[in-house]
Amino acid sequence: MPGYVLDGAGRVELPRQPLAVTVTALDVPVTVRAITTDGVDAPSVLYPKPGFVVLPRVDSEVVVVATPGNDLGFPQGTVLQATVAVDSSHSLDPDRAELTPLDVSGLHHVELATIAPAGQRLAVAARKTAVDVPLTDLGARARSAARGALGVDRLPENRQVRVEVDVDTTMSMLPLIEDGSIRDVVDLLTGVAAVIGRREELHVNLIGRGATTLPIVELRTAATQVQTSLDSAGLGIGFRSAAVDRSHYTEPTLVFIVTDGVPADHTATVAGVRRRPIVLQSGEANGSLLGNPQELFQTVKSLVSGLTTAESEGAFA
Repeated sequence: MPGYVLDGAGRVELPRQPLAVTVTALDVPVTVRAITTDGVDAPSVLYPKPGFVVLPRVDSEVVVVATPGNDLGFPQGTVLQATVAVDSSHSLDPDRAELTPLDVSGLHHVELATIAPAGQRLAVAARKTAVDVPLTDLGARARSAARGALGVDRLPENRQVRVEVDVDTTMSMLPLIEDGSIRDVVDLLTGVAAVIGRREELHVNLIGRGATTLPIVELRTAATQVQTSLDSAGLGIGFRSAAVDRSHYTEPTLVFIVTDGVPADHTATVAGVRRRPIVLQSGEANGSLLGNPQELFQTVKSLVSGLTTAESEGAFA
């Protein structure tokens, strides 16, 4: 019988018969539910075992939802395999729709597909319409941590922000340039930007003798690009984050200030602009964060805290 592969927002039709939904992940417990568009359990649904749901009949649209079998979110690298098929008890070789394997790292809740009547058939549509941009290992882990901290794949549009990074390039930062600590922080922030940013991009300003804005093209290469620029940057004295004029900005902006000492002007307020200092010590970024997932999660959680609710402008608490 026919088998279909659903990618992105793909849609197929299956016979209007009882359906079985199977969702699995390697070495990770998965809970799967069928809910109405109002968010309540769909009527008459059977849950024989974890990761397996039977829908005896579908008279209105239902949404297939997967959650981790714990309260910690899906671990980094979790890929879900999902199949919607005519219940095999009614057919030896059932019609089925297989969703493209989906990376759900860091998520607490993911909508996989909708199932709805379509005349004498049932329409099955994939819900995942966006594909994650590729990131480095640290960037991908930071993206997962941000999703776990915020409980969403991406912030809703009305909470998304322009993400900027002000990098202190005064003389005292030379050890942090040479050991790659700044590069690693920028790498981490690419993952954060992929979750909270209005666009999947990062705006980086090197502030030393003056202010130089780097034309970042891809998140995946941002850290390497910043490091290359830092290696040839002329270092200044007296870091001031207000060197970049943001008084004309028309979109909400979050500025991460990468430095070895909080500048005196970091509390200066500009309407719509919020600042969060990241104070570094030499050699503390990539190695320890990649080797300690809990430390990485706590670091990212502190960077994105407050972004799901309204927050006063100016410096973060």
